[in-house]
Amino acid sequence: MELKPKILVLYTGGTIGMVKSESGTYVPFSLEGLLGCIPEINALGVDLHLESFKIPLDSALIGPGEWLEIVNVIKNNYDLVDGFVVLHGTDTMAYTSSALSFMLRGIHKPVVLTGAQVPIYESDSDGISNFINALKIARDGVVREVSLWFHETLFKGACVTKFDSKDFNGFSSPNHSHLAKKGSKIIYNKHAFLKGNIERNFFKKINSKVKFLNLLPSVNKQIEAKVIQENSIQGIVLSIFGSGTVPLVQNDPVFLALKNKKLPILAVTECYKGGLEIGKYEAGSVLNELGVISGQKMTKEAALTKLIVATSNFESTEKINSYLSKNQVGEL
Repeated sequence: MELKPKILVLYTGGTIGMVKSESGTYVPFSLEGLLGCIPEINALGVDLHLESFKIPLDSALIGPGEWLEIVNVIKNNYDLVDGFVVLHGTDTMAYTSSALSFMLRGIHKPVVLTGAQVPIYESDSDGISNFINALKIARDGVVREVSLWFHETLFKGACVTKFDSKDFNGFSSPNHSHLAKKGSKIIYNKHAFLKGNIERNFFKKINSKVKFLNLLPSVNKQIEAKVIQENSIQGIVLSIFGSGTVPLVQNDPVFLALKNKKLPILAVTECYKGGLEIGKYEAGSVLNELGVISGQKMTKEAALTKLIVATSNFESTEKINSYLSKNQVGEL
C-alpha cells in the first residue's frame, strides 16, 4: 500500500478562517471547523497533521515572536512530515514568508504560505482554491523552499509583496519570476528555483531592534536623528527614492546620527518595481560614506526581515554586512 504524503497544516489565523460574530465583526474559527468546509481535501491523497496557534491571530499582530513559533513547529516536525502549509492572514503574510525564507535557509521541504481575501465560509471565497492548491504544492514536493501561493500563482517567499487590499490577485513579485502558475494544472517554473545545494541553517534567535527609516519630504530630521541617537537600534532599513536618491547631505542631523552610530544600513527603493543603482546620482552619493548596502531588487518585506535575522544572529557589523550583501535565498 502506497503511503500518502504527510502534510502539516499550521493555522495561525487570518481572514481565511474567520466567521462573522453576532456583532457583525470577523473572528477566528477553529482549524477543524475550517477543514470541515472543504470536502475536496479528501481527494488529494494526503495525510494531514494539524497544528494551530493557541489563539489564532489577525496577521497585523504577527511579528518576530510568531515567526519563531512557526519556525519551531517546522523544526520539531521536520523529520515527521513531507511538507508544510501555513494558513496566515494576508496583511503581513509577505513579511512572514520573507522571514521564514531567511530563518529556514536551506530547507529541503516545501513550506507554502497561503490565505484568503474572503473567509472560506462565504460563498465567494478565494480561500478554498488557495488552500487546495497550497496543499498540492506541498504534496508534489517539487518546490523545496519557502513560498507563498495566492490566486493561481506561487511566489518565492522572500520576493513577494501584497499590492492590493481586496482583489483576489492581491500579491505580486515585481522583480522576480514566479515559481509556478496554475492553468488547467500547476506548471512549475524550474528556472526560478533556488540553485545549488544550499546548506541548511535554521536560525534560532530573533529580535526586532531595527528601524525602518523613510525620509519622506515632510519628515522632521531632528526627530529622526534623536530616535536614532537615543535608542538601542541595531540596524536600519533605509527607504530611498527611485533608483538611489536620498534627501541627505553631510551636515544633515540624520546623516550625522547614522555616521556616529555606525549601524548596518540596508537600502531599498520606495518604488514598487525596478530596484536600486546606488551611486548613479549625486543626490545619493552620501550613501557610500555611510557604508550603505544596496538591497538591489529586494522588497521592503525582505529587507526588513533579512536585517532582523542578521542582527539577531551575528554580533559584529562586519559579519552582519557580509550577510546582508550576499544573496541568501534568491532575494537580490
